[in-house]
Amino acid sequence: MFHFVGEAFREGGWGMWPILGILVVSLIIAIERVYYLIFRATLESHDFMLQLGSMLQSGNLAGAIGFCSQTDKPLARIIGAGLSKSAEGEHRVLAAMDEAAYTELPRIEKRTGYLALMGNVATLAGLLGTITGLIKSFKGVSNQQAADKATLLAAGISEAMNCTAFGLLTGIGALLAYSVLNGKTQQLLDDINHMALRSMRMWRMANPGSAQTDHRPIVAPAPHLMHHVGLKKGGKSGGHKKKSTFASLQLTPMIDMFIVVLIFLLMTFSATGEILFVTKDIKLPFADRVEKLDRAPVIAISFPENDPAGGVVTLDGSEVSTARELKEDDSPDWKIAKLSEQLEVKKHNWKLTNPDKQFPGEVIVQADQNVDFKIIKKVMYSCGLAGYSNVHFAVTQKVAKKEGG
Repeated sequence: MFHFVGEAFREGGWGMWPILGILVVSLIIAIERVYYLIFRATLESHDFMLQLGSMLQSGNLAGAIGFCSQTDKPLARIIGAGLSKSAEGEHRVLAAMDEAAYTELPRIEKRTGYLALMGNVATLAGLLGTITGLIKSFKGVSNQQAADKATLLAAGISEAMNCTAFGLLTGIGALLAYSVLNGKTQQLLDDINHMALRSMRMWRMANPGSAQTDHRPIVAPAPHLMHHVGLKKGGKSGGHKKKSTFASLQLTPMIDMFIVVLIFLLMTFSATGEILFVTKDIKLPFADRVEKLDRAPVIAISFPENDPAGGVVTLDGSEVSTARELKEDDSPDWKIAKLSEQLEVKKHNWKLTNPDKQFPGEVIVQADQNVDFKIIKKVMYSCGLAGYSNVHFAVTQKVAKKEGG
C-alpha cells in the first residue's frame, strides 16, 4: 500500500508537493477545530440549565455566578457575564451577554471557513499539475523519436492523472470536513442562542421586580453584535443567520481538462495498429530500413536496469516467462510451453472469427537491444511451433544525418 502511494506520488511530479502542503494544512485545521468544538465548546446544556435554574429559583444568585465561572465553556461564560450585572437591571444583563457573546462566538466559527478554501485550492492545484503533465505529453509526441514517444506520452499522462486524483481526494476531504464542522458550529451557535434566552427568562422569573424598576429603554445591540449573538431578533442588519453547511467544488476546470485529454488521445492514437506501445524497460534496437507493422500479437522481452530478475517475457501484456529462467535453462527443448499454449489459443480464436481466410501467422517481437539472443531464439522457436511463421521485430529507425550538419 505504502509502495503504491509512494510510486504514485513520485510519478505525479512537482505538482504533488503543493497539494501535499494543502492536505497538511487542512488536517491541522480540521484537528484543531474538532478538538475545540468537541472538548472546549460543547456543553451538556440540559444538565447545565437544570442546575442553573434551580439556583436562580432558590435565589442563590452568587452560587449561579460561581457555577458559570467554574464551567469553562462559551455558553457558561456568556450567561455568567450577564448574571454578574443583575444588580444593574435587565438592560445591563442583556448588554453584558451581548458583549461576552461578541468575544466567544467568533472563536467557535474561527478558521472553519478555511477548509472550504483549501478544498477548492487543492482542486485547482491538481488541475495545474494536470496541465503541466499534458504539456510534457505534447512535447513527448512532437520532439522525440517514435520509439520514445509512447514512453514519454505515458509518463506525462501519468503525472497529469496522479495530480488530478490527489487534488480531488484532498479537495473532497477538505470539503467534507468543512461541511461536518460547519454543521457542528451552527448547532453550537443555535444551542447557545437558545440557552441564553432560556437563562434570561429564568433570571426574569427569579427577579420579578427588576424589569419593573429598570425604566430605561432596552436598546437592541449593534448590528455587528446581533450578527453573532441573536439574543434578540434583529431586522435586516441584525439577527444571527445560519451559514450553509455545504461548499461548492469548482469542477468546471476539471471538466474542461478532461475534454482536452479526450481530444488529445483521440488525435494521438489510431485504431489501425500504427502505434506500438513500448514499455519503459525496453530499448528497441536501431535499423536503417524499416516497414510499418500491422496489428498482431505482441511478445515483449524487457531488460530493466538493476533488476535481479533480468526482465520478463509477456504476450500482449500477460507474463509467460522470465528472462533469467530462459537464459539459465540448458535443456535441449527450446519450447516455452506457456507462450506456445497462449499463441495456439489466439490462433484458434482467429480462425473462429475468420473461417474463410488463411491464417497469416504473424507475431511482433519487442526485444530490448541488450537481451541475450538465446532468449530470442527460444521465443522464435515457440512461435513456430504454434504456427506463427512470420516473426517481425520492432525497431527504431535510424535518423539520417544531414550533410554538413
